[in-house]
Amino acid sequence: MKPIALFILSTENFIDPDKDTSYLFMLEAQKRGMNILICDHRAIEFTYDRHVKKINVVVAKEARSVEVLNRELVKDTVFLNSKWAIDDGIVGCEDDENFYILKNFELSTASVIFMRSDPPVDDAYLDACTYLESIKDEVLIVNNPSALINFNEKLCTLNFPNLIPETFILDNISEDDLKKYIEIFPEGLVLKPLNLCGGEGVQKYDGINFNSLELKDTTYIIQRFIKEVYKGDKRVIILNGEPIGAILRIAKEGSFICNFHSGGKPMPVEITKEDLHICKEIQSFLIENDIFFAGIDIIGGKLTEINITSPTCVQEINRANNVKLEKNVLDFILNKINH
Repeated sequence: MKPIALFILSTENFIDPDKDTSYLFMLEAQKRGMNILICDHRAIEFTYDRHVKKINVVVAKEARSVEVLNRELVKDTVFLNSKWAIDDGIVGCEDDENFYILKNFELSTASVIFMRSDPPVDDAYLDACTYLESIKDEVLIVNNPSALINFNEKLCTLNFPNLIPETFILDNISEDDLKKYIEIFPEGLVLKPLNLCGGEGVQKYDGINFNSLELKDTTYIIQRFIKEVYKGDKRVIILNGEPIGAILRIAKEGSFICNFHSGGKPMPVEITKEDLHICKEIQSFLIENDIFFAGIDIIGGKLTEINITSPTCVQEINRANNVKLEKNVLDFILNKINH
């Protein structure tokens, strides 16, 4: 039987074949001779194998065998809860006329697991990472579940105070809290919820109209506003500690949020000496924690985030530079599996 690449995704979401990084990884893994399975992180659990009397076997209650279709055969968006693929001979698949499903798929039988569920990093997400952590010595997992548990994407930048803008952490934000920091940074503050992504919940405070902020009862990271954001937010993709590509994200008119999910537009960009310095400074952190695939964000020469849950922008980098970064990634994965 072919080796299996399991992709753990947020299956209530659409896959956009023109934007989604996971789509490229699935397609490339399939081209390399792998069977592709998908499951939701909420389907993962411990179970008991009665045949070998083994406890804490990590399974997906339901995994789907798919054939990933080339772009020209795919509609504009693909909903994962639809039949968009076919069985490829995996033993135990059941055809229920909608999907080819594996019940209680044992995750350690995969050759590689891509943990690419989108935030929020909530209890269900952390539980899934805990299950994965118990088998990380048996199967290659991208990225290391221990790192996903231990390192919040926004907070882990605090390990590099010389690289980041002035940063603070606040719970239950009050107007007095923000006014104290505005006195220090009159150019403004950026408020980011810790466990969301894609620019969701990110707001700017300039010392006026506190009541216009939409604040949740949660923890926020507060950063000095960097005016260079209006020139763009650079995403650099890092594979095993080495930068392999970058794209500049430009916010839509009237906004400072550059994420593509929030309407940002891509623009080709070079990786500068300053960017390489940042990559070098965080390289040992990434390698030592088996964070194989990461995306860092740089604004005005400052590191603002280290994305490790489900880094994106590969498609935009590919188009801007006429490259196929998914090939680099699968080269690395297959080398790790075979050695």
